[in-house]
Order: sequence, then C-alpha cells, then structure tokens
Amino acid sequence: MNTICLSKVNTMGMVRKRMGEDIYLTSLKENAYKKEIATLREEIKNLKADVKYERELRIKGTAYHPTDYHSRLREMISKVKGEKKLTDLFDIVDEAQKRLRNE
Repeated sequence: MNTICLSKVNTMGMVRKRMGEDIYLTSLKENAYKKEIATLREEIKNLKADVKYERELRIKGTAYHPTDYHSRLREMISKVKGEKKLTDLFDIVDEAQKRLRNE
C-alpha cells in the first residue's frame, strides 16, 4: 500500500500520490484544516482586541470605556450643531450618524 505511483488525474504535473489515498478525502481534510486555521485566526484577533481593551481600560480608567450608542449620538449631534450651520433636524442626525460610522 505504500508504493508510490503517478497520479492519473494530473499526469502533466507528474504529481505523485500513494496508492490507496483518496483525492477527495484529502481535499476535504485540507478544507477542514483551512477552516480551522481561519477560525483560530479570528479567535486570536478577538483575544488581541480584548487584551488591548483591558490595557486601555486599566490605563485610562472609565473615561476610555465606550458608552452606549444613544449617548455617543447625543454628543456627536452637539458637535455637529456647533461646527455646521444645519437647521434641519434630519440633516443634523444624518451627519452625526455618518461621523459615528466613520469613527
């Protein structure tokens, strides 16, 4: 079973494979490994973000702690009112929401 032969699937590339190996199963294993690697990378990214958040919270205290959306929107609306001469409430809220999205 451990003898090596040329693959009949790809003779141009002279790919070697062991007798008894299933190409479909190996591709499934590779896909599973790729998915697992992707999920582990995401988990690492989340852990780094948690560590950064904890460090900033420890250094800056509660001033760093993000507040809820509505209080942030209220602050941004007051900034927009001070900077721009908008009178329509909808325009002011739209501008504040755009700025919050870009933060």
